[in-house]
Order: sequence, then structure tokens, then C-alpha cells
Amino acid sequence: MRILIISDSHGSTENIDLLKKKEGKFDLILHCGDGTGDFDYISDRLGCRVNGVRGNCDIFSGEFAVQNLNIEGKLIHIEHGNKLPCLDDREILNYAVNSGYDVILYGHTHEQKLLNGNGRWVINPGSISRPRDGAPSYVVMKTDGKGGFEFEARRI
Repeated sequence: MRILIISDSHGSTENIDLLKKKEGKFDLILHCGDGTGDFDYISDRLGCRVNGVRGNCDIFSGEFAVQNLNIEGKLIHIEHGNKLPCLDDREILNYAVNSGYDVILYGHTHEQKLLNGNGRWVINPGSISRPRDGAPSYVVMKTDGKGGFEFEARRI
């Protein structure tokens, strides 16, 4: 499976078109919030389903604040990040290890981050529209169908 992980689109969809030209097709999109109004456009443009959560700017959204998914045997937790108990790298890795999730996805900071510790991943794809750390960013997750997976941080 090829999965796109994005966050913080904030109603700006131009970069979705650039991303499509650069990346092609995905099997699934995971959105970490602040852009629930964009889900239909993103899904239509990229041709696959969007699973996502609401962020602090999505106050009228009917989306869940948190989602837990099982993708090929890996437990993936998605939340926006504004309510995480910590954002310091060491603390958030400890949180991930103690949570039982294989992968924690969050947004909110508009800064891309990939952390790995004790077999757990903590990933912030950054912002696809309003980055605070350079060019607009996202993460591509690839699974092998046998429980293996990898992540690649990318920028538009």
C-alpha cells in the first residue's frame, strides 16, 4: 500500500494539485487535521479515500478528534496534536512506546518530524499549505503487505 500522510491544509488546495503531479496515485490518505473542509476535494483530486481527524481550526467539523486504524496489522493513532500531553521529542517517543500504538500521527505544529524509538514511530507530516520549516511537506508511507512499512519525508 502507498499511503499519503498530510496535515494542516487550512482550505488551501493548490499544493494538492502539485503533489498529484509529483507523486501520482495513493491507496489511502491520512489527514492529521486543520483541513476537514478539504477532505472531499483531496479525495476527488487524488482518487482515494481520506481518513482524518479534526484540528483546532475545524471547530464545526463532524470528524472525530482521534482515530485509531489497523493497517496491515499495525495500530496507527491519528490526532491533530494540540491535545497531546507533550511535544518534546523524547517525551513524545516515550508516550508512543507506552501507548501501545505502532505509529502516532499528528499535525498542528506545521513542522515536519519523523521519530523512531523502540520500534514505534511518531510522525508529523508538517503542513501541506503553511509550513513553518521550509517548503510545504508531507510523508509517504509504504507497506509491503507482510507487516513491514517505511516512511519517507518529502516536500513540494
